[in-house]
Amino acid sequence: MMKKKGLLGLIALVGLLGVGLGVLSPALTKNRGDEFAMALDNVNPMVAETTVYGLTNQPIDHHLGQMGEDVYTYRLRTSDGQGKRRWLTFTADHRLKQRHYLKIDTKGQNVNSWEAVTVSAVPQRARQALKS
Repeated sequence: MMKKKGLLGLIALVGLLGVGLGVLSPALTKNRGDEFAMALDNVNPMVAETTVYGLTNQPIDHHLGQMGEDVYTYRLRTSDGQGKRRWLTFTADHRLKQRHYLKIDTKGQNVNSWEAVTVSAVPQRARQALKS
C-alpha cells in the first residue's frame, strides 16, 4: 500500500510540475530571443499562435550559415492588433529594407513565418504602438 501511495504522489508531483511549467513558461520566455525560449514556446500547448507586426531595422548580427549562405538576425519591437508590445528575434536569408512593416506569425517567441506588408494591412493600434 505504501508503494502505491508513493507512486501516486510522484505522478501527482510530475503532473503539477508539468502544468506549472506550461502555465509559467510564457512569462519566462517573453521578450527573450534565445533558442531555448523559442523551443520551449514551440512545444508548450499553453502558448497560443498569434500574429504580430513590426517595423524592420538594422540586423543585430550577420554571419555565414553552414552552407555559406548569408544569415541576418533581427530583433524587432512588435505589436499585436490590440497594441500589446513585445520583442522578437528572428533570422532572414537576406538583408531586409529598413522601416518596412512585417506581419509575423508566432507561437510565443518562435517565429513561424513573416512577410512584408503595406501600412494599410497593419491594424491601427499596432501602428500606434510601434510609433511610440
